[in-house]
Amino acid sequence: MNKTTRTPAEQQELLEYIRERYVYEAESGNIRHVKSEKALKLRRRGTANRYYEAYIRWKGKLVHVYLHHAVWALCMGRWPVGTIDHIDNNPQNNHIENLRECSMSENRANVELWWRPNSKTGVPGIEKDGSKYRLWIRGERYTFSDSYEAFYWAFLCGKRYKMN
Repeated sequence: MNKTTRTPAEQQELLEYIRERYVYEAESGNIRHVKSEKALKLRRRGTANRYYEAYIRWKGKLVHVYLHHAVWALCMGRWPVGTIDHIDNNPQNNHIENLRECSMSENRANVELWWRPNSKTGVPGIEKDGSKYRLWIRGERYTFSDSYEAFYWAFLCGKRYKMN
């Protein structure tokens, strides 16, 4: 939900509207209409079409809501204040156990990076700086004498990588 265009009173009104008409289904992590028992129609949206977005008719207009925000709102009774993070990094897994409210920096720390080795060092995320190897962690620059030592420290500091 675009929080910047709605006042807190409108957000609460929309939440009450959704709570009257929809129910969270724990087995599937989806939301169903109370009367028709049909699941919300979803479409993928966001970065590389990763997140599910639903359209709800409210006050004569179609309002888009991210599914993970709606699940959070239905289960917690309020819209998220910060960012909603998918703990397992799978944006299609919208089970409430997989969602947590966090800051943007906490959400970024949970990201898995693609394994793309640097062409000069052979190690992802490590840059060659003369005879030294450079690594950036949380905005800080660190210098190491060996590329694999730098990678080891990146791993210890929480950088995670995934293959295809």
